[in-house]
Amino acid sequence: MRILFIDPPGKSRGLNSGLAYLAAALKESFPLRVLDLNNIPLDLCGGPNPAMPVQDAERKIRAAAEEFRPDVVGVSVKTSTAGISGHIVEFIKSGMPKIITLAGGPHITLDGRKFIAEHKVDFGVIGEGEDIALRLLKALEGEGRAEEIDGALYWQDGRLGENPPPPLRRNLDALPFPDFSAFSSVMENRGRIIEYPLLSSRGCPCDCSFCTMPSLMGRTWRSHTPERVVAELKEAGQKYGCTRFTVVDDNFTLNTGRAERICDLLVAENIRLPWNSQNGIRADHISPNLAAKMKRSGCTHVWIGVESADEDVFRHIKKGETLDNIREGIRALKQARIRVGGFFIVGLPLSTREADLASVNFVRAEGIDGWWFNFVPYLRTRAWDWIEAHGRWLRSPEDALQYGSGDIEPVFETDDYPREIRVRTYREIHVRLGLFERLADPFAKKKGRWRKVYSLVRPFGLRAILSFLIFILKRNVRRRTGTRLTWEAI
Repeated sequence: MRILFIDPPGKSRGLNSGLAYLAAALKESFPLRVLDLNNIPLDLCGGPNPAMPVQDAERKIRAAAEEFRPDVVGVSVKTSTAGISGHIVEFIKSGMPKIITLAGGPHITLDGRKFIAEHKVDFGVIGEGEDIALRLLKALEGEGRAEEIDGALYWQDGRLGENPPPPLRRNLDALPFPDFSAFSSVMENRGRIIEYPLLSSRGCPCDCSFCTMPSLMGRTWRSHTPERVVAELKEAGQKYGCTRFTVVDDNFTLNTGRAERICDLLVAENIRLPWNSQNGIRADHISPNLAAKMKRSGCTHVWIGVESADEDVFRHIKKGETLDNIREGIRALKQARIRVGGFFIVGLPLSTREADLASVNFVRAEGIDGWWFNFVPYLRTRAWDWIEAHGRWLRSPEDALQYGSGDIEPVFETDDYPREIRVRTYREIHVRLGLFERLADPFAKKKGRWRKVYSLVRPFGLRAILSFLIFILKRNVRRRTGTRLTWEAI
């Protein structure tokens, strides 16, 4: 049985580590490929993706199916890609009816019954997929039955059955290294990965009101040992020729002793790969000693989850830390000469325009960069429940854009924080800090791109307009002289 996995196109680049772990677990039993529609071309993690026309996705799927001739096609579904994922499944079922369809990924764990029923997917996988998918695929070859497999969604007599997921895997080191070699994007890049995505732990014991991680990976934090982490990075350098890596964990520094040990081993093993923490780390677990070791091991920059600089909103999130903890962590990182950025969310429960604008002062006072998200609530979170009780839904969270240009569209509103004010606040934050590129569509034509940004800046007055014109002037000078500002250059 031949297996083709598909990672649908999304808003930002990033190799799908879940599919890489799945490929590693299945490759000894089944021929498989991963059609990576999210990295065309493969580049640094987190970069923006141009919108992929549906016809292009269909053409690539059809070509992959004709070349590889799969018996099963599995789609990895995130909430942000649920719309295109559903279209992919329906395209396969209508044009290639003999192929068995399978869906897994975060969205299936959160809301799988709805997705499977709506798009008539043949099977679904809930939770960590390595063992479930292996058993399910073997059942399709006659070894067992789907209805006996924990974590499986299946059809029986016209009705959709669902089995609860199995206990979470405790020993992550028992898993093989994630395998990206069958990804179409890596194959097209002659087997090379520029920036390797390191996933060294799963789960999170924290109780942030907006986060789905406890529902997806459990409240028990599980991790690879430091020795296993460094061994994986060694292989990544040899196998994929990577020149850097990014940590995509949700809680890399939860165990500070483990994080320090990883840094020590990177130095001791002479693994000279610059690295960053793209997914955000908790500042309350950053000590001066850990920060110094991170720097020595090659860390260039990190992002910290601040979320809100307003005390009331911050307390309501229930992150389990304080804003003073975050300030102390930032101070330790900066003293170690590590570049620091903060993640902030516009429109959290209890937030107002004034509360969200407090992030501007926080960024300036701490001397850090900032990145702002348009709040997109997810099922099975307290924030979702709060919106059900206090807000008005404007559209489905599925396919909602969390960040990007000035064209962000809120998912909900409240009486004291309506849609129009949320959009204006998001734009005003970027205008105040001169982050005009964040308001631009990077794939629009240059002249039209900056005209659009100017139209967004103009309502904020003469000072904002002058700041924007100076930004354009400096940008043109950099372009003519060949200077490019990057995290590493600043």
